[in-house]
Amino acid sequence: MAIDYDFYESPAIKGKEGKSYHPRVVTFGKVTTEKLAQEIQYESSLTRADVKAVLTSLADKLADHLADGRKIHLEGIGYLSVSLRCDKEIHNHEDMKRAPVAFKAVNFRADEELKKKLRRAKMERSTIRLHSMTLTNEEIDAKLAEHFATHDTITRRQLQHLCLLRESTALRHIHRLVEEGKLRNVATLRNPVYMEVKSEESNRDEMV
Repeated sequence: MAIDYDFYESPAIKGKEGKSYHPRVVTFGKVTTEKLAQEIQYESSLTRADVKAVLTSLADKLADHLADGRKIHLEGIGYLSVSLRCDKEIHNHEDMKRAPVAFKAVNFRADEELKKKLRRAKMERSTIRLHSMTLTNEEIDAKLAEHFATHDTITRRQLQHLCLLRESTALRHIHRLVEEGKLRNVATLRNPVYMEVKSEESNRDEMV
């Protein structure tokens, strides 16, 4: 067993010339509760159903304690806590009274024991390239044309998976396509959904 990795182009740094690259884990799917239950069953006296029941109960208890504002330490795994967001700028105590505070994310910090185990993991360069460092604009556009042949819209995440792009690269291509008049957002700025702009639609816009 080993952690597969590949090198990805790093974002450009102002003042520095040339490209640089950084290693990133190449993932090939996810491990489900069912898979974990089966593996634990083989290594203990518990049945698969027992393990799934415990994991389900654990998820419920984690949510309960996090919702009560508690931090959680799972020994050998890590620490869990909740972070919040506020979509309004706060300048004084009056703003605080009406501030729309909401849940943002669950933060995770790995336990030192878990990190020690992973430091001993074997690393191997992946033979499968899951990113598109060499894809040209024309190749991206061709894949989009195939997508729109059977779909009406596309999101950033869908473009990312369609072309095997990093999130930042997918966003860059979306901005390019919008500027070129090939895509337009038909939803909100916060949750954009893009539709293909037909050639006749582009021509009509130019005539207006």
